[in-house]
Amino acid sequence: MALEKQIARLSKMLVEADDITFENAQSRLRSMTLEIVVGENTSSPAAHCAILTAISVGRRSFIGGVRVVGSLDQPLKSALPFVSKTLRDAVAEAGASEFDGDPSQKLIVGTVRSYQSTDGFHIWWKGWRAGANRDVQLCDEGKNPLSGIVGGALGVGLAFQAARNSPQLASEIDLWPAEPDVDIPAFDDVWLPKAAWLIGLGNLGQAFLWALSALPYSVPADVSLMLQDRDRVSEENWVTSILVRDETFGSNKTKIAEEWALRKGFNVRRVDRFLSAADRLHGDDPRLAFSGVDSIEARKIMDRVGFDCIIDAGLGRRANDFDRFRITAFDQEHSIAKHFDGQSDAEAPDEVPDQKAYHELEKGIGQCGAVEIAGTSVAAAFVSAAAAACAIARSIAVTSGCPIPVNEVRRLSVATSRAAPAINVSSRGLGHAGKPVISSASVLQIEAA
Repeated sequence: MALEKQIARLSKMLVEADDITFENAQSRLRSMTLEIVVGENTSSPAAHCAILTAISVGRRSFIGGVRVVGSLDQPLKSALPFVSKTLRDAVAEAGASEFDGDPSQKLIVGTVRSYQSTDGFHIWWKGWRAGANRDVQLCDEGKNPLSGIVGGALGVGLAFQAARNSPQLASEIDLWPAEPDVDIPAFDDVWLPKAAWLIGLGNLGQAFLWALSALPYSVPADVSLMLQDRDRVSEENWVTSILVRDETFGSNKTKIAEEWALRKGFNVRRVDRFLSAADRLHGDDPRLAFSGVDSIEARKIMDRVGFDCIIDAGLGRRANDFDRFRITAFDQEHSIAKHFDGQSDAEAPDEVPDQKAYHELEKGIGQCGAVEIAGTSVAAAFVSAAAAACAIARSIAVTSGCPIPVNEVRRLSVATSRAAPAINVSSRGLGHAGKPVISSASVLQIEAA
């Protein structure tokens, strides 16, 4: 059989979970399609971020295509750096396509009175909370783009599981978990991060950048980003990484991240190598770091560089925990090196697993290729998008002087998360880039049909 590299990591999920061959997994993924229905009252940053995120991660899960229909002739209200000026054009730019026949699943944004609750999943948001449900939900005015990102990502996740006839994921994420009786600021009352160092620009790193670029900065040029990675984009990255396109294969990951960030107007510097133990911060280097690496040893190195705050994200690696993510905050008192002390990276397999699917794969691509696939982690772009939005929300809380849970572990298949008590993370030296600039967004009131 021929292995389709672009969808190999998603195919592996079906192989592990459903005990089928890679050929059958690829065929099943190719048959899955998604339709996003844009209804009335969808002219808000959250609504447009939900739609564009759902397209961008959805086409990496519903390989048969993502089709968007409905009220698309409206000005684009998202701060995401699309060239397009209208929602219709942005939908095409994000990668929506046409396909024949009825879709495998539907997502609904806004009021679509002709649709019943059983027709699809309705994306919703309210403040710092967002999700997707079979039932129609009431949304707020949609000022917060991060809640839109989470709603779009969760919607795709729910639809993907439904298309697989698998247990559904949870329908809600709270981006700002707080202790009881703690006041949570409105989105237009927070302070946005001024500078950040993104370490690792794979699926998580690109999702960090997607969420950061959705924030409505008053002057994006005042925001300084350091983008660091050594790797080049491969075909295998397409299914997991939100900024990867066919034409970017072979490019430095820093290059495609830089192009996106410059389009936003950020002040960008690139570092085309891995972080080393000898690296130290200098001058105006960002004191806030987002860690999207998948190596424990790389995380330990960060402790020596001199960051004031590190927001670290981690993902599950196998079919039985692919929907798991962890967000941890570190400062001078809570050391990332101490947190991972005594832990080490798992060794990669050195032989082909004794499973029918891998033996058949070995016949097609050879032993070395089959061993490499066996050691590759399972991943889905909608999980990375949700995790990244949570990480960016944590950085906003730190910049705004608000307590955050030092650690939170969540599975999208479980309604609740496990969170450590909230702490005040030291934010000295981080600075801020002002409050969000909210455009004149119309109130989105999704009413029960």
